[in-house]
Amino acid sequence: MSAPYHPIDCGLHDELQLRVLRGRAVDLAWRDPSGETTRRTSVLVDVFSRDAAEYLRLDDGTEVRLDHLIAVDDVAFDPLACGTSRPSAS
Repeated sequence: MSAPYHPIDCGLHDELQLRVLRGRAVDLAWRDPSGETTRRTSVLVDVFSRDAAEYLRLDDGTEVRLDHLIAVDDVAFDPLACGTSRPSAS
């Protein structure tokens, strides 16, 4: 059984949606189920919900749970509840 899903910040969710629409390759980092960091350059093709959690689908079919994301391009992803303030880009 997987850990409970923790929604990401709504602004970060919007960033993912924009990257899906752009259809360009992005640099990703996420924690896999064993806790190891995985890094990959890929095109994001979908953001979707399943079983009370949200996921990102990559062009090779890989699915990443949004609260396992560490970074997408230069944007750091922390599992923050929607409505919390978004980290400022410096």
